[in-house]
This record gives sequence, C-alpha cells and structure tokens, in this order.
Amino acid sequence: MKFKTFYIASFLSFGWASAQLNDSIFIPRNQFYYNQLESVWDNPIQFSKQKFSDFTETELSATVKELNMKRVQTAESSSQFGFKTQGIYNISEKLRLLGSFDYQFLTEKNLGYNLTTDRTEDQFVLNPNYLFVPKKANWETQTYHLKGGLSYQIWKGLELGALVDYKNLSSYRKSDPRPEIKTADYSGKIFAGYRLGKHQLSVFGGLGRKTETYDILSVNETMNATSNPEYYVRFSNGYGRQIYFPSYTDYSYRTVDRNFGGGYSFETPKNFFNINFTYSKSMQDLFGNTGERDGRTSGYTYFDESLEKMKYRLVTYKTDANYWYKGDKMDFTSNVNFQSITGDNYNNAEFGQNYRMTLDKLSSVNSMILKDNQKIKFGATVEAVYNDFSAIDLLGVTHKYVKSLDLNIKFNKDIFYRDTQKVNLEVGAMSYFPVSESLKYTAASSNTLLYDQVIKNDHEFDSTSKLGPQLGLQLYQKVSAKTTLKIFTNFATLFPLNKRFEQNTEYNGNPNLYFNAGISLFY
Repeated sequence: MKFKTFYIASFLSFGWASAQLNDSIFIPRNQFYYNQLESVWDNPIQFSKQKFSDFTETELSATVKELNMKRVQTAESSSQFGFKTQGIYNISEKLRLLGSFDYQFLTEKNLGYNLTTDRTEDQFVLNPNYLFVPKKANWETQTYHLKGGLSYQIWKGLELGALVDYKNLSSYRKSDPRPEIKTADYSGKIFAGYRLGKHQLSVFGGLGRKTETYDILSVNETMNATSNPEYYVRFSNGYGRQIYFPSYTDYSYRTVDRNFGGGYSFETPKNFFNINFTYSKSMQDLFGNTGERDGRTSGYTYFDESLEKMKYRLVTYKTDANYWYKGDKMDFTSNVNFQSITGDNYNNAEFGQNYRMTLDKLSSVNSMILKDNQKIKFGATVEAVYNDFSAIDLLGVTHKYVKSLDLNIKFNKDIFYRDTQKVNLEVGAMSYFPVSESLKYTAASSNTLLYDQVIKNDHEFDSTSKLGPQLGLQLYQKVSAKTTLKIFTNFATLFPLNKRFEQNTEYNGNPNLYFNAGISLFY
C-alpha cells in the first residue's frame, strides 16, 4: 500500500471562485478538478470542448516515510524533495496546450535484496530478471520528468492530439556493491477523433522506449565472494530461482512499449462521460557485456543482438470510464478502471521460459462535493481497488496468489472561509484486506535464499489486514486578484489488524508513518 500525496491532499479541498455551470474551470482553485486534469492527459481531444481556464501552478514539497511494515525489496525509510510546475494554455478556440515539469530528489535508507530502481512498495513483485545482494544500504535518486501535449480542431468535427513524455533518472547505491544506474525513458502518442453533436469517437496509438545502463563498482572487490554471503552479488531469474550472471559489472535493459486503442465521449452542459480501451505490449530485453562474449573478465554493454540474454514481456488490456456531473449545488465524479496484465520471461540460452505473472485489477473512485456558492459545505471520496494477483516459477519452484481489497474513504470541509482566505480540513482512513491467498514452494536446489528472506516475508505482508487514519490541512491565501498561495500538510499512518506479520517475520510492531508538506503558487 503506497501513500499517495495528492489523494491525501484531497480531491475536494478548494471551492474558492468555483466556476459556474457555463464558466471556465480554473483547475487549481478546486482540487476536485485535478482528477479531470489527469483524464485530459489520458486523451486530450475528448476534453477539448471542456472550458478549462489558462493556469500555471508551481509547487515545492517534501515527503517523509517510515515503513516498519513493508515488503523486503523496499527501503525502511525515505525522504523526498520535489519541485513541480504545470499548466494549461488555451492558444485559441481550436488549440490547447498542456505542459508539466517535475524534479524529485529521493534518499532511501536500508534497502536490501535489490540492485535496481524498482521497488515493491506499490507492486507485489519485481520484474523477474535482476541482480541483488542481501546487504542493506542507502540510495540516492534524481528524477527529471517533462511532459507536453496538445489538442487541435483541424476542420469542423475533426480533431487531432499529441502527447510527448520524457523522464531522466540517475540513481546510485552508497555502499558496496555500488551500482550507478542511468535511465532515459521517452514516449509519444497521437490521437485522432471526430465529433458529431454531443458524441465523439477517437483512436490513438503510442510508442515508447526506455533504456537503463548499470555500472556496478566496489571499493573492496574481494567482498564479492561466496565466503561473504551478505555482499555476494546474485541474479534472480523468475520468482525464487537464481542463476549465474557473468556480466554483473556492466549490463543494460531496453524496453520498447507499443500501445493503441479507441475511445468514446458524450457531453451536455451538465454531464460528461468518456470511456477508453487500450492494448499495450512492452518487451524488456536484458543485455550483457562484451567481456562475456569475448572471453574477458570485463567489457562494455550496448544494445546488440549478440549481447542479448533475456526478455520479459508485459501485455496489458485496460478499460477506463469516467462520469462527471456539474451542478449548481453539487459536483460528482465517478471512475471505473479495469486492467488485465500478463507478464512472462524468456531465457535466450535455455530457449524457454520459467516465470509467469498475472494481475487483474478493478478499481472505482467516486467523489462528490456540496457547495454553498463558493464554499465547500461537505466533500467525500470513496475508493475501492480489487486485485487478483498470481506469480509462478516452474523452475523456482514457487506458486503464489493473492486476492485483496483496498478501501479508502475521505471526508472534507471548509472549516474557515472568507473572500481572501480559507482553510480546508480532511479526515479519512485507508485499509487493506486479503480476500484469499496461497503460497506453495518446493525447493529445486539447496539455495533457498530468495524464498527464505524475500518471498515468504512478502507473502506474510500481503496476507495481513491493515488500517490507518489520514489527516490533511490546506490553507489558501489570495496574494493578488490572479494569484493564490497554498500551504498544505498531510499525515497518515498504517497499522496491522492482527499479529500474523509480527509473529512470522522480524517486524518490530511499529506502524508505518507518512508525512507530506509543501507550498504552491498558482495563477
């Protein structure tokens, strides 16, 4: 279960100068509309007739987490500092631009069994092909994320749209072994649609490419030996299976993602409905280095077929539907999302696969606000997420499945309001309940390290019910007629509802703690 800053900050917190039915919507002045902004990024041409005002928002934030109860391949604590700016710009009645820039600096403490940039805080397992050592260490990561988009009406009902997305990440571990990881992730997507009256049909397609290069150094190279099990570098191939990987000093991943789909939208002055269907297929290739190929102890890694070692394929079917009611006294939004994901690996040397992952995920988020002119009298959000997850390693030999339910509920209200200032308070709770679970393991060799230290512990975490309160407070102050300052702080905690996790793992019994605070300026 992952702490989500924007959820805690409230979907519903700000009704200042809330737009009237036929007026333009100034998104930062009502957090209720931030959910719609995310939908605009999903398919900008479906929202081209929605009246969003120009805005720019700039934010500084800090987030601190203490994860006493967690999966193994996630840090025990972390601190994150961020700078973000985003906006919508209506160039003309036919052309709208979107933009976003996000910088994050993350420090993590005590992360073990993981030499990658992925974490299991918000996912059941890592992708199957990765290096690890048991020894815990601290990490530092910097991320730059740039996005841009547009929607344009070419002629009458014909519309086109486009999105571009670029993310650059630098990450390194501060103790032996010390991987330095460079990531470049870029993608693009185009949209075409035809609008007839209240209806629109659209199609879209996208292509993305992600590259990750790993350079692993050690101050003391002699520590990487079987006589030092805490520091000895191992390779996971599946879910519980370990194999020898001679290119561990320099290797790389390349992931290519292709996706396409179609959508439909319907809108009236008070009602808006849209639905999108998406198919995507990503292929992650793992490349070794020239040293292994040429019989040397070290070498260079690059994307060449002769260096390709393994593959991991993910196929996703996604359906996303939204309804938005815009009233004088009440606003209401509802989202239903279903994803069916299948992942399987392939080992080039063995000419076969041993691992398969499946995840069916159904989620629904429903939010409403009651308004008295520009004041929020009451707001509520109810979120439910059902997961049906399984992972099987035929050579591992491991078979795990978990069916679970996340339930989150939040209420908020303007506890102080006047023309130039307001304070919004939100209270809520987040919870996790396993519906059914199973873990079966048959040792295929004497090396059971991953099962004993990672898989078994993670399954105890996934099998434990959890509950925790949330609290958020936001202060809004008008600086000028067109500029508003927001100061926000949020706190959440999470407790186990039984003793199972504490009895079967090294869990210390303390709850997880999450804290987030920041300041933003929008105009």
